[in-house]
Amino acid sequence: MTAQILETDRKTIPQATQYEIDSSGFVYRKTRHLRCGEEIASRRLQLQRTHGRWNASIYTDEGVRWRFDSERLARSMFHDPDPMLTHDDIIDNFKTRPVPDFSRYVITSYGAIYCIDPPKRGLNAGQCYLVHESLKRNRAYVNLYHHDGTRKNLKVANLVKLVWEY
Repeated sequence: MTAQILETDRKTIPQATQYEIDSSGFVYRKTRHLRCGEEIASRRLQLQRTHGRWNASIYTDEGVRWRFDSERLARSMFHDPDPMLTHDDIIDNFKTRPVPDFSRYVITSYGAIYCIDPPKRGLNAGQCYLVHESLKRNRAYVNLYHHDGTRKNLKVANLVKLVWEY
């Protein structure tokens, strides 16, 4: 038994008009009949998985190769934008306390750590966000950054004990 993907609506990618994307993030190249110039079919491109994301590699209308996260582009073209966390939302609604020595971060009593002073560049530029945890020997750790860019890898359980005095 094989799985089938249902046909979904497609939209043309704005900066690469010979390509389409569907709401699931699959990318298609439009093919044209050579004699009459009519569009006859679309061929789905193979996506590459890198760092936990599905990426497509296409050529823009200017001929420049463009590699992008296809699921992210599909979300931006087909769905409402994700809600943004604000400084006031985090402070007022999540019952947080500041992390000592790291003024950019606050922590909840259950160990969720938020950055309330967002960076100027990078993936989370200009927005408050939940800090990603990593596991080492079944313990949660986070990387917290000082304003000067230096970072420290800290155990989440120790931060909760320090801040909430548990």
